[in-house]
Amino acid sequence: MTFILTHTLFAIFLGKLFALAPDEGAYLKTFNLLYGSTEIVNPQSFSGWITAPKLFLWISYLPAKILVLCGVPDYLSLRLLSILLTALSVYLLLEILEKSYIKSRYSQNIIFVVFFIPSVFLWTSVGLRESFIIAEIAIFLAGFNSFMQNINKRGVFLLFVGSYGLVSTKNYLWSCLMVALLLCSIIFLIQGINFRQVLKLLVVGLLSPAILFASTTSAYAWDFILHSDISETGQRSGDSISQVYIEIPSDGTDTGSGTGSGTGSGTGSGTGSGTGSGSGTPPARALITFHGDYTLISLHFYLLENPHSLFSRILKALQVDRKIEKIWEEKIRLGLIHKDNQVGTDTSSLNGHILKPGKISDPFSMIWPAIVFLCGPFPFIGDPGIAVGIASLESFLWWAFYALVFFQFIRFRKVKFLRDPAILFTLVFLAGEIAFSALVEVNLGTSFRHRSILLVPLVFLFVRLAQRAKELEDLESGVI
Repeated sequence: MTFILTHTLFAIFLGKLFALAPDEGAYLKTFNLLYGSTEIVNPQSFSGWITAPKLFLWISYLPAKILVLCGVPDYLSLRLLSILLTALSVYLLLEILEKSYIKSRYSQNIIFVVFFIPSVFLWTSVGLRESFIIAEIAIFLAGFNSFMQNINKRGVFLLFVGSYGLVSTKNYLWSCLMVALLLCSIIFLIQGINFRQVLKLLVVGLLSPAILFASTTSAYAWDFILHSDISETGQRSGDSISQVYIEIPSDGTDTGSGTGSGTGSGTGSGTGSGTGSGSGTPPARALITFHGDYTLISLHFYLLENPHSLFSRILKALQVDRKIEKIWEEKIRLGLIHKDNQVGTDTSSLNGHILKPGKISDPFSMIWPAIVFLCGPFPFIGDPGIAVGIASLESFLWWAFYALVFFQFIRFRKVKFLRDPAILFTLVFLAGEIAFSALVEVNLGTSFRHRSILLVPLVFLFVRLAQRAKELEDLESGVI
């Protein structure tokens, strides 16, 4: 309950602020167009759900839709759904410990604490896809673990649900998962695992979800998937572009009366701010192009539109609102004097940092991008900007968690973990996920967010190693 309550309070506190999760507004738009809209054929195209079947989204978003019908705001309904999915993930991981009769408060606390890593806490409290991905990987791994322990009905159900959910949510991650499944299936046969069990695993975890996805997704989604290319993805610019229309103040040449030099008719020589009743020309507008400044844009307009919200009041009390407006005005000034109304790229935000991904043709080029994905941003190095400086402090928590998982391998080094199907499969999947990220991540902001997906496989390794040790201990003592 504490887990759900803290996330819910944070989600309520954020209100309609989407600045901390730039894509949340797009997912909200897809959600609102999904039910009952006949004008938009593919509401998925407005967000990251671009390849998701409508059937999957109708079912997945149904709890949020029910909350909306009960009077809960749409943005909060999506956030509550994300929180419930994350809570399900935590429950499945804790259940592995409980079924092994491992009552260590230390292990249980570790699971809770890592889900409170600041960025993970944020992504799982807002209406993004991260909670879906985290839940789907947790469901699949829990199902895999049960299936390999001959708990067939539960294992089959969880494997199928997790696999179909992931291919509908993030097909490239599903591809990594299935490649790991195919590779490990060959290893399982070499290790002497029953052929029929391996075949059943492939049918339930790979073939059946793929057939259902192929029969429920749209031709538009298929075209998008079939024309995707890893090499082209890695060659994206990584630039995060936002465009905003800005009203340009009058230069004093408008026709009207009372324009700063008294009342009367004629052409005024002031700034066009008089209160006369003459006819004037509406203020001109300019389209300003920002690079990597979505958070600044969102905060600026949020403060204008929600001046009395709790979040706005806190920013005003800390005088952060003045800092935001100062930066905003400087950006606009720079944009207006640029010939193309472009605000130059800077490194004040995470999205302003462009990454150079590796190449498949040069495996060694993937090493540094993989290190950045796992361990970055690096604290106290250079002057990366305030956003990266704050985000880099979280890196210590990730490094500590990696050390804990590594220590768990050292602690249970006698369990022959490579002989355990669940541990072997998770290690292969993690390696594939890290390698793929090293090939496609072109922006520090998205790389920072996507790292949260590593959490569930790492936590699963942490708990499965303890479970494996307990199983071998019971086997040696004759309990099982």
